[in-house]
Amino acid sequence: MNAEKAARGWVEESALRAAGAAAIPIPVPGAHTAVTSAIEAYMIYHVAGIYGEKLTLGEALALIPTLGAGIVARKTATAIVGETVGWIPVAGWLLKGAASGGTAFAMGVAAVNYFEKKYPQRQAAPFETASIKDWVMAAVAQLGNTAKK
Repeated sequence: MNAEKAARGWVEESALRAAGAAAIPIPVPGAHTAVTSAIEAYMIYHVAGIYGEKLTLGEALALIPTLGAGIVARKTATAIVGETVGWIPVAGWLLKGAASGGTAFAMGVAAVNYFEKKYPQRQAAPFETASIKDWVMAAVAQLGNTAKK
C-alpha cells in the first residue's frame, strides 16, 4: 500500500479521536490541551512509522514546530478557544471538539506532506502499532532514564 494513503487514513482517525477527546467535558483547565497534544504526537509517531521512521515521544513533539508556524499558531488558538468556550454546555463542547479535530487534521496533513517530501512515493512500511498507553508509558520511562544521567 502507498505510504501517503495509509498515513492519511491514520490522520483522519486521529483527528476524530482528538475531536472526541476535546468534546468531553472535563472540568480541569488545560486537560484537553494535554490530551489532544498526546493524540497529535501519537499520530505523528505513527505517520513516521508508516514511512519507515521510528520516533520517540520527544522527537514526535519536536516535529510539531517543524510542521509549520501556522499550525503551531492554530494549536495555540484552539487551546485558548477550548479553554474559554469549553465551559458552555453542548454548543461549547461541540465547538471545542471541532476546533481540536480540525487542528489535529491540519497537523496530520502537514506531517504526511513532510514525510512524503522526504520519502516520495514510498510504500507503507510494516511496523507494529503501539497502544497509546504503552507508548506514553515507554516515553515517560525513557524521559526518567534521561533525567538520571
